[in-house]
Amino acid sequence: MQIKFLSRLREDELEQTHSYLTRNERLPLIVFEGRLDERAHIKDQIAAVQKSGKPICSTVVIEGAPGAGKTSLLNQIEKENLDGPINSGVIPIMMEVEVFNDPVLFLEKFLLHREVNFEALSKSYTQDGKGKVDLKLLELGGGIQSHLPALDTQIRESPGRIWNVIRQSLYPSDDPIFLLMVDEAQRIEPNSGSKNTLVSNLHGAVDTSGLKIIGVFAGLSDTGKCLEQVGITRRSREDFMLSSLSHEEGRQVCTATIEKLGLEKLFTPSQIDHIAHSLDIASDSWPRHLHRYLQTLVKEVANSHLKGTSYLDLNQVLDEGHAIRIQYYQTRLQVKGQRQFDKELNQIAKDHQTEGKKITYEKLSGCFFEKVTNLKEVEEIIDSYVHNGILDELLDGSYVFPIPSLETFLASGRDVDKTKEMLRSKVREATGG
Repeated sequence: MQIKFLSRLREDELEQTHSYLTRNERLPLIVFEGRLDERAHIKDQIAAVQKSGKPICSTVVIEGAPGAGKTSLLNQIEKENLDGPINSGVIPIMMEVEVFNDPVLFLEKFLLHREVNFEALSKSYTQDGKGKVDLKLLELGGGIQSHLPALDTQIRESPGRIWNVIRQSLYPSDDPIFLLMVDEAQRIEPNSGSKNTLVSNLHGAVDTSGLKIIGVFAGLSDTGKCLEQVGITRRSREDFMLSSLSHEEGRQVCTATIEKLGLEKLFTPSQIDHIAHSLDIASDSWPRHLHRYLQTLVKEVANSHLKGTSYLDLNQVLDEGHAIRIQYYQTRLQVKGQRQFDKELNQIAKDHQTEGKKITYEKLSGCFFEKVTNLKEVEEIIDSYVHNGILDELLDGSYVFPIPSLETFLASGRDVDKTKEMLRSKVREATGG
């Protein structure tokens, strides 16, 4: 389908489109839509803590396959709280997984938040009680080890003291709610016996010196299991599984991105609606794939302008997006140790498309037992598919393929041409084009 341009982009506007084309897929979408339940739950948790006034710590776990938008959701939650009222008392802190292996780095993350009472810390932990440590010194590097060596030693010897130090770092009148957000939380590992001291203390508020902390842990579909291993049990947390956006949300992401990039002047409103609808259907409203299809749209617009063409070839946009998607699936499936089970996984997808029933553990293990007789090895195979985003494990213990077209790709025996034609047909049927 060829869509005639109403006008042309200026050189500076073309430069803006180039910037969008080079955006890393790990960066959040430039517009955010949806995830209302998860965002509302965080707000409710904050309100409950504010209302109770008690040192309550709660934990929220957000799981989903790669590209489901977990990082974007964390960034949106952080933004909503950073942009909130100054007196709201909520301090969002984004943590890297790696800091959980180093208690001093973990503490530094907390101390880099706004309005820290460095004077109190300086008096307590410098040798003569007169030293001066401030935020700028920590930001410049060297951290606690250089500026507060006594504190560094104490924390390394007894990580549980962290919470008391954080309490000391607050001004007497302060009693904030710390919104602690962690991405790729499936990589958190035990560091003390069967637990991780810094994680296991985050629910129940037993050993956190009266601090109010809401932990938001986002990761792949096996994150809940990983957190159980380090000390956060299922009954002590709220779990959310991210699937695709709604079609309305997907179309809104496309429309808003077109507007934000200044492309709306190229098309009529009805043409924009058609483009947004087509990209949404093609991507299954899946955030990562929405991003890729939008990038192919921008690329085709830029190429058309450079060639002097007066129209956009939407079919070319969609076909290039389909090819990128299928390549992504092939990359995800080429995981070491899984290739010998390609046929079994294809058959599971084919059976599921035919039967339309839940994929049970028995069904999965039954397929893999044809090649493997060791139950532990079968469980490792299933876990690897979950960890790599090929399967999602639901809360009831059943499994699904998180993205419909991935399931179709597998059910077709990984036939690229069949999968492309399926995607083309789906768009044609949905849009009438």
